[in-house]
Amino acid sequence: MSNINQLESLKVLKAVVENGSFTAASKKLNLSTARVSKAIERLESELGTVLFHRSTRHMQITDDGERCYARAINLINQWQDLKEELIESQHSPKGNLRIGVPMTWGLSELAPILDEFILKYPDIRLDVQLNDQHVNVLEEDLDLVLRLTHQLIDSSLICRKLTEYRLIPCASPAYIKDHGEPQHPLELKEHACLMYNLAGNTRKWRFFKGQKPIDVYLEPLLLSNNSELFHSTLLAGRGIALIPEFVVSDDLNSQRLVPILKNFDTLTLNLYSLRPGSRTPSSRLQVFHDFLCKHLKKVNTTKKQP
Repeated sequence: MSNINQLESLKVLKAVVENGSFTAASKKLNLSTARVSKAIERLESELGTVLFHRSTRHMQITDDGERCYARAINLINQWQDLKEELIESQHSPKGNLRIGVPMTWGLSELAPILDEFILKYPDIRLDVQLNDQHVNVLEEDLDLVLRLTHQLIDSSLICRKLTEYRLIPCASPAYIKDHGEPQHPLELKEHACLMYNLAGNTRKWRFFKGQKPIDVYLEPLLLSNNSELFHSTLLAGRGIALIPEFVVSDDLNSQRLVPILKNFDTLTLNLYSLRPGSRTPSSRLQVFHDFLCKHLKKVNTTKKQP
């Protein structure tokens, strides 16, 4: 039997934990049960600890085994990343790329960019997760997250501002004809409002007159965690929305919707890219990021790292 290297031992450990027994792991890895057992014994000898409590009928992972398993996953992934990066450096980028994206922005803005990207880089397999919640990059095992927010909370992630979008207060001409046009943000309390809101957030819209903020607390007619849901309601003349410009730009240009409260400013939505600082970006990630930046309206090349 040939020697068992440490990487193989870590792969064996991962398989034993995930499949529940030495026998199941041997079938998964297409190795003999004896080889699986020897790999675990070598790890235990190298680390000077017991990874599994074993009996004739039962096997249970120890606390040290749990810690070793968690580290094994990271080390195996790092090895795989290294292999793919070396391959990519010699050939065109290829491999898997997992990205988290805000839902409405992804459907309206990213989708056409992806069409062009796939055409240019057919060997990169994309897994795009649409979610308006602030997903955890590390917990979700994502290579990149794109996040729309007013202000980014400090973190250990590598951050870059890509572009920004205005929030536009608007309504249909029919709504304004029937209900009048508010001249001050506080008058919105007397109107039917369609509000984007994530769970737990305060139901308010913020405007500015100069540097002075004006907070308007509302009981909205329609509340949703996705702006696209009330887009048709807005067009149907049912209310007023404070909505990202990318959702309604075509409607404003065609005058199906009209902006209101033009003498007041609103908050800006910034689009950031975030990736783990502990990982060296693969060439496929760099290619995607560069491609994305070239197709966005404004590029801000700041990088934030605490």
